[in-house]
Amino acid sequence: MIRRHPVKSLTVALVVLVAGLVLAWFARPTYSVAPTVSPRPGESLVVVGVEGLSWSDVSAAGTPLLWGLLRDGATATVSVKAMGAVTCPTDGWATLGAGEAAGTQSVATQGTQAAGTGCGGLPPVSGDATSGYRVTGFEAIARASRAGPHHALLGLLGDSLAKVRTCVQAVGPGAALAAATSDDRVAHYAPFEATRLRHDLARCPVALVDIGALTVGQGTPADPATEASEAAGIAQVAEVAGVAQAAAVERRLARVLGAAPAGADVIVVGVSDLPADPAMGGGMQEGLRLLAATGPHYAPGMLASASTRLDGVAQLSDVTATILARGGARPVESIGGRALTVRPSASSSEASAEAKLTALTDLESRTEAMRRVVTPFLVIWLVGAALLLLALAMVWQRAQQQAQRQARPWQTRLTRSRMVRLAGVVAALTAAMPAATFLANLVPWWRWSSTTWALVALLIGVVMIISAGLAAISLRGPWAGSALGPMAALAGITAGVIGVDVMSGSHLQTASVFGLQPLIGGRFYGMGNVAFALYAPAVLLLIAALAHALLRREAPAAALVSASVIGACALAVDALPAWGADFGGPIALVPALGLLLLAIAGVRPSLGSVAAIVVAAALLVGGVSYLDWRRPPGQRSHPGRFVQTLLDGDAWEVVRRKLMQNVELLVAKPALLVVVLAVLALVAVVLIRPGAFGTAPFARLVAHAPLLRHGLLAVVVLAVIGFVTNDSGAAIPPVVLIITVPLVMVAAVCLDLVARARQR
Repeated sequence: MIRRHPVKSLTVALVVLVAGLVLAWFARPTYSVAPTVSPRPGESLVVVGVEGLSWSDVSAAGTPLLWGLLRDGATATVSVKAMGAVTCPTDGWATLGAGEAAGTQSVATQGTQAAGTGCGGLPPVSGDATSGYRVTGFEAIARASRAGPHHALLGLLGDSLAKVRTCVQAVGPGAALAAATSDDRVAHYAPFEATRLRHDLARCPVALVDIGALTVGQGTPADPATEASEAAGIAQVAEVAGVAQAAAVERRLARVLGAAPAGADVIVVGVSDLPADPAMGGGMQEGLRLLAATGPHYAPGMLASASTRLDGVAQLSDVTATILARGGARPVESIGGRALTVRPSASSSEASAEAKLTALTDLESRTEAMRRVVTPFLVIWLVGAALLLLALAMVWQRAQQQAQRQARPWQTRLTRSRMVRLAGVVAALTAAMPAATFLANLVPWWRWSSTTWALVALLIGVVMIISAGLAAISLRGPWAGSALGPMAALAGITAGVIGVDVMSGSHLQTASVFGLQPLIGGRFYGMGNVAFALYAPAVLLLIAALAHALLRREAPAAALVSASVIGACALAVDALPAWGADFGGPIALVPALGLLLLAIAGVRPSLGSVAAIVVAAALLVGGVSYLDWRRPPGQRSHPGRFVQTLLDGDAWEVVRRKLMQNVELLVAKPALLVVVLAVLALVAVVLIRPGAFGTAPFARLVAHAPLLRHGLLAVVVLAVIGFVTNDSGAAIPPVVLIITVPLVMVAAVCLDLVARARQR
């Protein structure tokens, strides 16, 4: 694998690697958080919520008011993910009030059932100005929110503002749910009435307004006297999709903007998913929604959030954090959202608006396309590769039997060579596929069709082309003369693609097959669990292959140093808050790396060495988490927030929630559990007894490179610990197999080809 001056070449490569990481650290992107300041006299914030509104509904001709916000204001798409697969209006408004995923789709509120959507109506508001206003059914929603995966406190927004005596006005039932305190009281409430809007919005420095939905039966009921014609207009366009519906809602938005106090900042946010066309079976259409801000504090540009670290991408809890910051309040409990800031654009021209709309709708299209294609893509690719390898094995077996009957050994050798090479190509393509899926996001394949199966075919084609290029590099490079060279090349490419993407902002991970899904929410930056399950095994196998080559050249010190440097760099990318911001990943990667380093050093694992590895993992993760916690609360990432949770006494609840998520996922999909356990058992047996179950090529491989076996044992340790320590960790073992099995197959094939080439 390293032919000339291996130690010198390796030294140069390691220096370049470390220097590159240092430069990347100083060039890392930063995201600020808007300060928390008490509202000054004359300053006010109006937050307008509408259900189901997206940027794809906006056009210069059809929605001129929204187009003006796009041109003259700061904009983003917003993830409205709450408690379930789709977000109903009650869930969206509850999430806005809790600052975390809240609401319920199982608790029946006392509102009316929205026709054709599968969502209950918003809970009504009872009471009057004298006795006070209350949200009917609030307690049931609060209990469901508190019992949910994020342990959300419904009423957090109202409690936090009330603590600093900042007045908040709610207009409409959705706004009342968001503004209510935890005892279900709304201090200032009014129904949506056009004649009273100016008075209502002037009462408090913070106002929340619910203007309803794109389709009839889902939003705030219109006042009979003042809104009859508008309600009729909305009913007429309820059967029309997109721009026509948005234009109907825009009329209400115009009334709010016209009634807002002079100099007020206005934020318009799509708070829930879109009710589907009843003719198509009803239900809800999940997707990214519209977010726009205009006013003295929001210059033309793109909204940015420290919680997503992506320009033009936010989540509902960021709006909650923004309201609190503008109201001079800090949340009574920690929340995941961060106050929004603005990345100014060069101008507020029509061309700039077109460019912003293209960027925003492109992300919407990409996330929607990925939601539809990810499962069929993986099934077709993986099943197709497995069937092709099985077919090659059957053809080879038949050819071997035929050759034995005809006693023509030269034909057997020729047929076997072809079959082995084809198997190597298929394995290399399969091993290159994960890295290729990230690189595929450099090509706008999602723009080329709107049909699901056409999109699947397009993605398969793009990934196949990229995989072929990566496979050619691995199989034809200068390392091809070594049995482990192509495997090491593919592992390095995979780890490099993911690592560079993480350091540069996780743009390739966003809405990719193995990456971060904005529709699902949870994590928008850093190292996702699925990406980690590809990245970490690739790092371990790369280290094992490189150390094997150096040990064969009798350079044990170079092997240990290179493995330590590569492992440290990989951990830095995964663990540092500015990059991977991963908490559970290092807990799994450090023990795996430790065991592999012991094997490279020739030290047999003992109770003391294993204890030292565990302590090292705890010190590393604890140290990084502590340093992250020392930063201001608004700048903390996942590790720092866990330390705060530990200090608040809620750490056990977080750990329990992670474990239960994994258990519930496995129980919900028993077939997946059976397959994963069966495959893991098979892998364990083969690692303990190489050659079992017809794995003679693997036995020859580990006999040639014993260190590779230790690398695979480290991968197993990684998969087991990663499953336990990560939320949604159930996805880690299967994804580890997706990258590890084809990489080992490539090495086994290359060993056979190298051995036969040396025999000739």
